Amino acid sequence: MNKEEADSAPSCLSSPRKDLEHWFQSTLGRALLASQRPVIEHSLRRVFGVHQAELGVSHRIPVGNASNLGHKFFVQDCWEPDLPENVVISSNDELALDRDVVDLMIMHHTLDFAEDPHQLLREASRALKSSGYLLIVGFNPLGWWGWRRLMSRSSSRASPWNSRFLSGRRVEDWLGLLDFKLGELRYHFFTPPFNSQRIINRFLWLDHFLNNKVPLGAYYTILAQKQVGSRISISPRWRKKAKVVGLPLANRVEHTHPPDPKT
Repeated sequence: MNKEEADSAPSCLSSPRKDLEHWFQSTLGRALLASQRPVIEHSLRRVFGVHQAELGVSHRIPVGNASNLGHKFFVQDCWEPDLPENVVISSNDELALDRDVVDLMIMHHTLDFAEDPHQLLREASRALKSSGYLLIVGFNPLGWWGWRRLMSRSSSRASPWNSRFLSGRRVEDWLGLLDFKLGELRYHFFTPPFNSQRIINRFLWLDHFLNNKVPLGAYYTILAQKQVGSRISISPRWRKKAKVVGLPLANRVEHTHPPDPKT
């Protein structure tokens, strides 16, 4: 990105995404991230391809490094100094990605802070290749974490409670309208939202006791596959000079002169 583009790009200094990045450094945030990374790794172990786009909290908090794809890059909606070369600055409403180019797209709490989540899903469908995968990680509005958000809506503290918690079922309905093949909706991390490692450790047994289909976890994961056909951008190669080869005709009549009777 050149200087003019950097000056015109929005700054990350006061964005909700930046607030969530700081929250992930808290005790509760680190515990949540420690739960999410192995879950994401397990979801992506059978996904193959070349290009992986991660739309997440920050390039400093990657969650898709364990995938098998070779070219990994981040997409974020604001600029900040010292960004690595594999970060693309782009609005969520119109991703700066070509059509049918991405094999895997990871949305790590991206829908929770998107101004238009449905439009972001449409853009993800446009950028994904046919049979490409979309992994969504989002906060669950049900259970302890949803209750904590309702109790903390007036708080100005930097935390996930200031975001929208979208229902996993609602996101599945949107994906169905976009012709995605849906995988299972799973819920994880049933620990109550207390910023204390001692309390977190006391409730970790719930993750082993409760089934991941019980809709009471802190977050959900959805792995969906794009099913619509992709555009073929390769144009046919035409020969500049065609070589015409004459073929004999089966019933061709040859017109010859009769023999001269004088000879």
